[in-house]
Amino acid sequence: MQIDDILNTLNTVSEKLFKSVEGEVYKTLDDIVMIGKDILEKEPLKNIFFENKVNGIIIIANSLLLFYFIYYIFNILLSLYNGNKVENVYTFVIKMLVVTIIVNNSYYIIEQFLNLIELLSLSINEYCKSLIGQEVSFSSLKEAILSIKDFMKNDFLSLDGLIKGVISFGSISILINFSIRYVTVIFLVIVSPIMLALCSSNLTKGMTLAWGKLLFTNLITQVIVKLVLVIPLVYKDVNSIMYKIILVGSIYILYKINSFVRDFTVQISTNYVSDNIFRR
Repeated sequence: MQIDDILNTLNTVSEKLFKSVEGEVYKTLDDIVMIGKDILEKEPLKNIFFENKVNGIIIIANSLLLFYFIYYIFNILLSLYNGNKVENVYTFVIKMLVVTIIVNNSYYIIEQFLNLIELLSLSINEYCKSLIGQEVSFSSLKEAILSIKDFMKNDFLSLDGLIKGVISFGSISILINFSIRYVTVIFLVIVSPIMLALCSSNLTKGMTLAWGKLLFTNLITQVIVKLVLVIPLVYKDVNSIMYKIILVGSIYILYKINSFVRDFTVQISTNYVSDNIFRR
């Protein structure tokens, strides 16, 4: 009798957990997975990127550029005594001019980059939508899960009950991961003028490259998510054991999406040297 009470309690907890996930998590995921240029018009970024006012981050970035200019002048004076080679003056001036223009228009550049990623995501979404005849989203995944016969009535210790538990806990973990990603993108956008200013020196341009790669991988994640979601959504026989295996596999990939995307982009390198006919 005591074992039956424990099983009933587990089944009740499992059912309530899935219902809370069903009501809150999937809708929230749809809100934070897709990131476009409209993020600049939402809080907290809209409180930072105000129009017709001085932006403190850009001031800091311009201060860095002034520091690099003073540092270059100091190196020129020092080279008169130690004979060390310094960067050509004309090259340095042109580079600093270009970087200054980029830094002071950094938020506009970021906006266009976000718009480009959004257009790519929408294109993938439209293609996937034409395959399955419905929106490719976590809400659609929820409806597909609920369409499984007697899914909510399964015993916690049965295979279907274990799958329900995996989906419930996995969905909460996915929400945590994408919440971290959302805040990461906000942070990367905020510091974009400083990161772009750092590319003006060989000493710090590695930080700019790391920032750019991190921003790209976090944004391109939403495209990968659409392609992963379409796998269980395109499956028709939702009551088969194979569908449930695909469902669990898809949830796990979405949970591990950061390392999944990192594996795709790990070979992106800036060390590639192209052939130049003038060097032959």
